[in-house]
Amino acid sequence: MSPKTNNESDGKKRRAKYLFKVTVVGPDDSLLDEVLRVLNENVVSIDGIRIGSTEIEAEGTDVRAVTMSPKHTALDVLLTVTFTGAKGVLIIMKEPDPEIESIYRNEVREKLGAGIPTRIVFVGDQIEDYQKNQLIYNLGELVEEILEKRKK
Repeated sequence: MSPKTNNESDGKKRRAKYLFKVTVVGPDDSLLDEVLRVLNENVVSIDGIRIGSTEIEAEGTDVRAVTMSPKHTALDVLLTVTFTGAKGVLIIMKEPDPEIESIYRNEVREKLGAGIPTRIVFVGDQIEDYQKNQLIYNLGELVEEILEKRKK
């Protein structure tokens, strides 16, 4: 997606604006619900897919990140929708588990190909201020990596 820039009447350029889709996955649906509420202004759930969006400032640009997260009860066709067109992925887990991490990384590679910016975030049993900050930080880092890939 190309940045949208407009020249104002006084000749100043406005900041570039982007819209990116980020898929959020993990083994615990209730944890993903909580994570999406931390990251997004509003979250809606439609037929097993949770959708939200948030604004992020990164590298001097304004970015709207639309997040999509499938519930484990989502139909396969809906699961595919959450991955299609995603520019990055957040994998959310309570604690490190190499086997589960490998399953999700393989799913990302299978559905989106190699080289997709991906972050794994471990949040523990409860999401408190530290975990909220880590989630927001990781989403920002993911968006910056997506922007960097666009420049290449």
